[in-house]
Amino acid sequence: MSMNEADTRYHLIDPVLRDKGYVSRDHITLETVLTPPPVEPTGPKGRRRKGPGRTDYLLCVKVGDAPKPMPVAVLEAKKEAEDPLKGMQQARGYADTLRFDVKYVFSTNGHRYGEYDRFTELINGPVQFCDFPSHPDLTARYYKDTGIDLTQPGSAMLFQADSAAWSQSRYYQDAAIRASFEKILLDRQAGKPPRVLLTLATGAGKTIIATNLLWRLSQAGQLPKPALFLCDRDELREQAYTKLKAAFGDNARIVRTERGSNAAANARIHIATYQTLGLDDEEGFASFLTEHYGEDAFSVIIIDECHRSAWGRWSEVLRRNPSAIHIGLTATPRKLEESDKASKEDQEITANNRQYFGEPVYEYTLIQAQEDGYLAACEIVKRKASIDSATFTKKDILAASVRDIKTGKLLTEEDLTKDEYTGKDFDDELFIELRTPKMCADLFDLLCENGGPEQKVIIFCTREIHADRVAQHMNNLYVRWCKARGHTPKDHYAFKCMGGANNGADMIEPMRGSGERAFIACTVDLLEAGVDIERLNAVVFFRYLQSPIKFYQMIGRGTRIHEETQKYKFWLYDYTDVTSLFGTDFITKPPRPGGGGGGGDGGSGGDGGDDDGPAVGEIGGQRVSINAQGRFILSRRDGRDTPIPVDEYRREVIQRVIAEANNLDEFRALWIETQKRRSLIDHLLGDNFSPEVIREIDQMTDFDLYDFFGHHGYHARALRRPERGELFIRSHRPWFDGMDPKAAIVLKGLGHQFAAGGTDALETPALWEVPEIKVAGGLDALRVLGKPTDVMRDAKRRLFGV
Repeated sequence: MSMNEADTRYHLIDPVLRDKGYVSRDHITLETVLTPPPVEPTGPKGRRRKGPGRTDYLLCVKVGDAPKPMPVAVLEAKKEAEDPLKGMQQARGYADTLRFDVKYVFSTNGHRYGEYDRFTELINGPVQFCDFPSHPDLTARYYKDTGIDLTQPGSAMLFQADSAAWSQSRYYQDAAIRASFEKILLDRQAGKPPRVLLTLATGAGKTIIATNLLWRLSQAGQLPKPALFLCDRDELREQAYTKLKAAFGDNARIVRTERGSNAAANARIHIATYQTLGLDDEEGFASFLTEHYGEDAFSVIIIDECHRSAWGRWSEVLRRNPSAIHIGLTATPRKLEESDKASKEDQEITANNRQYFGEPVYEYTLIQAQEDGYLAACEIVKRKASIDSATFTKKDILAASVRDIKTGKLLTEEDLTKDEYTGKDFDDELFIELRTPKMCADLFDLLCENGGPEQKVIIFCTREIHADRVAQHMNNLYVRWCKARGHTPKDHYAFKCMGGANNGADMIEPMRGSGERAFIACTVDLLEAGVDIERLNAVVFFRYLQSPIKFYQMIGRGTRIHEETQKYKFWLYDYTDVTSLFGTDFITKPPRPGGGGGGGDGGSGGDGGDDDGPAVGEIGGQRVSINAQGRFILSRRDGRDTPIPVDEYRREVIQRVIAEANNLDEFRALWIETQKRRSLIDHLLGDNFSPEVIREIDQMTDFDLYDFFGHHGYHARALRRPERGELFIRSHRPWFDGMDPKAAIVLKGLGHQFAAGGTDALETPALWEVPEIKVAGGLDALRVLGKPTDVMRDAKRRLFGV
């Protein structure tokens, strides 16, 4: 009998690795504890899958007495009987080398091994595992393939440990830092000033990466001058200061004027906003920067959220420090459509992140973080207001005697700036009387259906006056809901959240920290970036949007997991088809002459505040209904984030099952064999398909997965767990009556346990501790009927055959 994966590791793989020089945790590490179980969007809050994360080997090299080994390869262990090349496609091998920032991917069953080489992009093998490369061979191969000599002093940065404050970094954070260091070393070897771009999903911990990156550089003696961490919002500055101070203590300080001097003057790490350095001051441009810092004042400059304000003038900091290491951090690296009107200065600096910093040296996507269990899963619900397909001409509006929504005065032809108004103008330049109330009522019903109305939610509105009305309607709906149930409404249920404490910004902290108030934030884009709300349950779009950069930043508010409340999922309620922006390139149009820096790219800008602009009318007498547009599961297809319609997702799940079993009899035979059944489920999960998600959406949670698959794949009648358990006992009375009474009690107990817990309840050691089964003799009681495993297999066949 062949060995399972754990035994294959212990008896076949580990001894060979020890013989090859991978003798300690300095040279070989197990990735067992590095990733939690993946998350999936089942139930109102999602859940973690059962079981641990990945358990593959991470092979490292080490030079001398360096503090930390450096991973260079992943070794995937397979069961002894499996083909060592199974599943090792070029695409997967390439993706794994990028995800772990390693150069090679190996796979072995303990006898033979295969490999994927990132440089040749070829799969080699299988060859005998006894010929696996030794630790010295792997070290030499790394040098030959990368051109980085690990024995040179400059390479010491690759072997530094993290700061004590942030020593439990995640594998991808470590990978991002190593990829940055490799780029720095290669740029220096090429005689170029180092330029690095890192792109990681919102919530992946970019500031922790920056902190440990600076710490390791400092430990390697690579910070002869101070480092600068530059961001564009006070919130981001405070977050950075908290993390950097935890590592560097008083050597990390915020840049500000103090007694006429720079408060950070003697620090090793300077933390500043663009505004602090005077980069947004037209009259005294860069005044603080030029007064307190000379040319080439910094060893390293890190630009946080480097996609933002890229048409602004923070580039002056980079220009004055050409010899420094320049590092850009972002979740949305953008390309810029070139303009023939762009100045030479604009073209030289960073409007195009990829052009200035180079292609990202490391990328970690939302989908990857969800697969790893670090960010919340996402379920998309799309809705549409029927009125949004309508077009109103200037003539239509005048004929309807439309009044200004603020003053109540009749609009004149001079007040209307457009000849036609379409759905994308609604709640911005033209309000439809019933549109917002209907959308709010529909959303409130969805919240009630999917976890209750007292959830933490951000609603992105079109403008400030729209946010006011959305907050009004959501509050009224909540008050009526509470009164109907005799509840006392919570404080500040829905609130407008714009700039300034008097305009709702003071409610961000209660929303972030309290479960008893401040639930629904109605904003334009104040909460677009830089605000971490871990317990956020839903992100809602009532506004139209064209910028994929803004879109990704906005949905990033919902991606954080909150373990205390078991929030592993966020809902994305899309009323304006913004989810069509998933998977689109981050391309920004050049700014309009005199229009400042934006092009709709998510620049810091304002927050959609209302001013003395054109009059805005409100038109009544229009019928409005909200129509369902489907539910979607966010997945990855052809290298892009893609919302998969539930029907398509279900079809792909079922097709994979049918490929394993052509008919119901074959499927039943597979299902009763524990290892085959688990392999099928693992295969689905490995392809990022969760049958549990579809079972919940199809409202089949009372059915075992056997009945779910049987119904959708083979058109069999589906029975609920209690129905199948009861029918098993009732329809097999002659069988039970003809056997030993104690054995009959045990086997009837299987029906009772299946009714309560489904197939899983029959394959757990706890089964034999169930009182009725244990008292009757458990496994020993079955021996009178034959070999217990054969008796159990026969009982399962009968159970699933009714």
